[in-house]
Amino acid sequence: MTLRIGCIDFPIPPSRYFRKWDLVEIEQTLVRAPGDGTVKRWLRESLEGFEFVVAVSPLVTYGPGSQHFRYQPAPAKSQWRKYAPFAATKEVSAAFEESLALARELKAKLLVFQTPADLVPDKSLLRAMTHFFTKADRQKRRWVWEPKGGWEPKEAVAFAKDMGLTLCVDPLAQRPPDPAFAYCHLPGPAGFRSRYEEEALLRLRDICREYEDVYCLFGNIDMHNDATRFHQLLQAERA
Repeated sequence: MTLRIGCIDFPIPPSRYFRKWDLVEIEQTLVRAPGDGTVKRWLRESLEGFEFVVAVSPLVTYGPGSQHFRYQPAPAKSQWRKYAPFAATKEVSAAFEESLALARELKAKLLVFQTPADLVPDKSLLRAMTHFFTKADRQKRRWVWEPKGGWEPKEAVAFAKDMGLTLCVDPLAQRPPDPAFAYCHLPGPAGFRSRYEEEALLRLRDICREYEDVYCLFGNIDMHNDATRFHQLLQAERA
């Protein structure tokens, strides 16, 4: 088993984070992409072998009624159809290219596509997502899909397999479907403001052992401490 542990965004100053961890998922892109100066500083401060994962812009994966659009240049309602999730429009393509540009600069090997809980997989959405995922150039990157809801687990597993996507799950709630590669979000046992007890971390350890290559990204309020405790638990076993 190869296991990488990190957090979603930086729970501590990046300069300290880079000295402790070798993985981070940049999810602030769902609000506003980091500026050039910030990206250059990250690259300068991060150590060799550090891995960035980039979450794709919500202009690609969320509809214009989403809360994330509060932080984006607001399109007029008459233009909303051009920003429908995964729409084959120049507006969505431009937003995706911005995400790809950030991934290239950070040398990210993985892209995360997060879709909201209210995105129901009707025929129109399935058609748009299928077109997007089959036509877009992956540039040798692994694409990860995180449906926040709206999909039955079996439907999500089947769609991810058909599209060649890695399904991102909370492994304590749903087992990752691919034994070769698991991409896991740990959002908190009872939501963002909750913390993991040792029993849950032990269970997470046992689940991870079932997979060849595992990424574990903590995203709860105490993500740094919980990730540290999980790492210490694994280190103690190796001692």
